Amino acid sequence: MATKGKGGPPKLNQFMHPRNPYRTPPSFKKLATQYPEFRTHCTYDLSGKVRLDFKNCDALRALTTCLLDQDFGLKVDIPDGRLVPTLPLRLNYLLWIEDLMALTARIDHKCTRIGVDIGTGSACIYPLLAAKQFGWSMLCTEADEVNYASAVNNVKKNDMQDEIFIRKVQENTIFKHILDDKTNLSEIAALQAKEASVEEESLEKPQGSQDSPRKAEMELGKNEKKDMESSNYTFDFTMCNPPFFSSEDDTYTMNKSKKDRGEPVSVPTGAVQEIVTSGGEVSFITQMIEESSQLKDKVRIFTTLIGTKADIKKIKQVLATVSPAHSSLTEFCQGRTMRWGLAWTFDPKLHLNQVMSKKQMANSKPMVMLLPRSLLTAYTVPAAWRMVAKWLHYLKVKVRVFKNTKYFVGAHVKAYKPTWLHQRRKKREIDRRNKEKMHRTKESDDMEIVGEGETLCKSKLVESDEEHPDIMEYNMNQNEAHSIEEPVEKQQPQKRSKDECEGEDQEESSHERKKPKISSEELNQSANGSEEKPTPYQISSPNDSGIGNSPDKEICSSSDFLRQISEKLHKEKEEPHVPQAGGLECILRFNIHLKQAGGLISLELTYLGGSAGKNGLGQLLLFMRNQLTNPTI
Repeated sequence: MATKGKGGPPKLNQFMHPRNPYRTPPSFKKLATQYPEFRTHCTYDLSGKVRLDFKNCDALRALTTCLLDQDFGLKVDIPDGRLVPTLPLRLNYLLWIEDLMALTARIDHKCTRIGVDIGTGSACIYPLLAAKQFGWSMLCTEADEVNYASAVNNVKKNDMQDEIFIRKVQENTIFKHILDDKTNLSEIAALQAKEASVEEESLEKPQGSQDSPRKAEMELGKNEKKDMESSNYTFDFTMCNPPFFSSEDDTYTMNKSKKDRGEPVSVPTGAVQEIVTSGGEVSFITQMIEESSQLKDKVRIFTTLIGTKADIKKIKQVLATVSPAHSSLTEFCQGRTMRWGLAWTFDPKLHLNQVMSKKQMANSKPMVMLLPRSLLTAYTVPAAWRMVAKWLHYLKVKVRVFKNTKYFVGAHVKAYKPTWLHQRRKKREIDRRNKEKMHRTKESDDMEIVGEGETLCKSKLVESDEEHPDIMEYNMNQNEAHSIEEPVEKQQPQKRSKDECEGEDQEESSHERKKPKISSEELNQSANGSEEKPTPYQISSPNDSGIGNSPDKEICSSSDFLRQISEKLHKEKEEPHVPQAGGLECILRFNIHLKQAGGLISLELTYLGGSAGKNGLGQLLLFMRNQLTNPTI
């Protein structure tokens, strides 16, 4: 739990970067003993504890300069009235970039690490720490004349002219005319060649076991030389601490924008040109993002600091317009202050969201579901995993098992579509289709029964006709009349009265038995006056004569055929051909841990990332719980 101080929010030191040395606050007593300039700003209470007045700008300046000398061996001068950097925040930012650089080592084995600092400030704090603590080389820009002179002086004082290059730029200049400047590119190229040769010489010399992994890494990189050349960036990263405010009034109203914020512990420092810009940080970062899309072949990772949480949404919307390959947002926690870092890249092989802050990892607690004994036939981890794997297979997700033992199963899962949603709707749709199928099957069975009944009645009628020849002759004439009436009536309903009259005339002349037989085609021609064109689904019968066949069977066969055609067309309309789309984006990444402890088997889902968010993972867990209690798969 974070401890809450008087009149302010809880301290966030527990969420500092794990490698930040200031997770443990420095000893003011030790600093006061070693540095007289710091001791002049300290007071002592009755218990002998040293206290510092954070409302005093000179006290803050002395604290920063003394810590830089004590912990890093850096001699830094900060002019009066200029921004005094706080070291815990600066180190959190640099350590986060170091984690991002570790990702590049997996795909690019370059030995140089060259960054760009936009608006380095009078202290030149980021480049000095980057060169001293991490061994990086930095290209810096500064628009203010006082800050530029102070930064050059601090670099010379620490003898880092070969690692840090400072360029004076015009106001509102970010990347353009800096990253593509020929002079800067030539100096960076010479620096890369120099550091590469030093690295090769160090690898050729026999070193201890500590250097052997690095040497093996370089040997592995030789096999990927072509890939390295195709993705050879001039700069590895950029960083920036932009002006947060759009006017001087914002600097005073920021602390009152949130309830229970309390008064700031330390006094704000910095000149107007350092903390205020037209449009605020949103406008500044928007320009940075737009220029980054034009220089994406020169920089591997772009990063920036964000000072206001309310601006994060707007900045992310702007970032989406340039379509980066990957992006990541993190928190920087120190004391009672929180800042945010945004990184983006156009390199599709570099997955930035794999780097998570300590606060993000603390908030990503797993979602747990206990599996009861009564719902499993065999209460073992392998049996439970078979059941879970069946669910995942139904959801069509990508599963990679990284550990499988008798008491533990771990897997990494990626989902590209939310297939676990709307399960009730899908079940209702399946039930509706099954009912329709059963209804069609029942209708076809009824038609078969009716057909069998008509056949049986006709057979009995034939037997009775044989016994009574006069009746048989009359029925034959009736069949002839119906064979003429029914097809014509089906094709032309509007001429029904005329056709019936023709049928009555045929009945009156039924005694002429020697009349020649008429085919069905001739009958259609005589009824329509001309030969009709066949329909697209018309088929010819093996026996074309309609007089010798039963008219009921002809009508039944034609109706069955038309019904089959209509069902086929209806099916094609309901299920159109949809081409499969490739390159789907992963909407949810999570880990599954299935383990047995204390006699119970638990299923744990840990969220890792994705646009579906934790809510999507919770919905998936609800799907699994429903399948456990009421299985439908």
